Amino acid sequence: MNNHPKVSVIVPLWNPGPGISRCVESLRGQTLEDIEMIFVDDCGTDGAMDIVRAAAGDDPRIRIITNTENVGAGLSRNAGIEAARGAYLAFVDADDYVDACFLERLYVKAVAGQLDIVKGRICYVKEDGTVADHVELNDRIRKGIQQGMPLFCLFHYQHQSALYCQSFLLDNAIRYGTSRRAQDTTFLLKACHKAKRFDIEETAEYCFCERNDSLMHDTSPHTLERMLHGFQEQMDYIVDDMANEDDVVENVKSQVCYKLMLCNYLRHQQEDGDACERFIIGIREQVLRFPRLEKLKGESFIVRVLCDYGVALAYQPFKLSWERHQIKNYVETIREWVDFLKGHPECSNAAEKNLLRLCCEADALCQKENGSQSQKVRRRISAQAARLPFRCQIKIFESTQYLPRPFYYYVKVALKRMERWM
Repeated sequence: MNNHPKVSVIVPLWNPGPGISRCVESLRGQTLEDIEMIFVDDCGTDGAMDIVRAAAGDDPRIRIITNTENVGAGLSRNAGIEAARGAYLAFVDADDYVDACFLERLYVKAVAGQLDIVKGRICYVKEDGTVADHVELNDRIRKGIQQGMPLFCLFHYQHQSALYCQSFLLDNAIRYGTSRRAQDTTFLLKACHKAKRFDIEETAEYCFCERNDSLMHDTSPHTLERMLHGFQEQMDYIVDDMANEDDVVENVKSQVCYKLMLCNYLRHQQEDGDACERFIIGIREQVLRFPRLEKLKGESFIVRVLCDYGVALAYQPFKLSWERHQIKNYVETIREWVDFLKGHPECSNAAEKNLLRLCCEADALCQKENGSQSQKVRRRISAQAARLPFRCQIKIFESTQYLPRPFYYYVKVALKRMERWM
């Protein structure tokens, strides 16, 4: 086996399910043969390592690292980074798979451009084998770069879709976070902040496979604890290494908005409201550490509400990338905005603007689906809109098809008067 392969593929392994066979075969079948595959056994119990050991008996390119205890995907990948001998590193999840040319196409582009990072594309595959609709991140990255935005504000998920120069990671001490959620976001923040040469190879495809029992679907209180730990690690890096950069404000803003959106989603999924409150308090404490807090609050109403009032508002309902957008999720989000507006009339201008946007988005989805469910949602949102000041009801009526009860009454009376005049 080559002691200096072109690519090292690092695969953390903890109960990945039957998808491990497909993952192993997709790596062994790569058109780029000069690779090593490092499987990190994170003390799983589902027998997946038996499949890996059997493959290793036939393929000397497979190496196995065994953790002494379960430490999570981030620390497992870090162990793989330390052991890797390849010029470039790839990170593949054990329940996913890649196109046969994935590594070769990324490697060729990376070498040709002497790139620190080269990114492929991701497709999301449901359990029944169908490909889910998703917004392609690569398009947003290209557009953002053309507008002069830094990479760390654009590329903050889909870490598995890229190839990373080993010397670049080692020289800059870039590793995954220690948290069990969002450790990949910590890794990408550091990598994209330090990267000087980046490009995209659209033809290299990574297949992200949905599992209903995966950590992505975990709605337990532990999810919020782990997300908070991950955010703390990101803020540590931002405060220590990025505080003087103007563009870091945009990064923090997007991260806070995303986490509050997830928090509200989990609050609707579980009964443990205390975990959500602890999460909100923890996020607020981390945001208050940010050296450019006033600029951040000035650019994000969501962050200002969190810091000044301790209230978590979501700018839209949270949904996983492979999930069908359910319009009913808008009801609770709009209700929370109405509650805030009624309790804090001094914020009426900014709150009404966001609330109107939510109502317009929900109205568009109701019109698109146009079924009994959408009609039910429309009535529930109308009931929330009826709690608003009359001027706000008029704005909603002008922009959507909703007719809040009080406003509906005034319109009905006006129509009757017009009939008499005619």
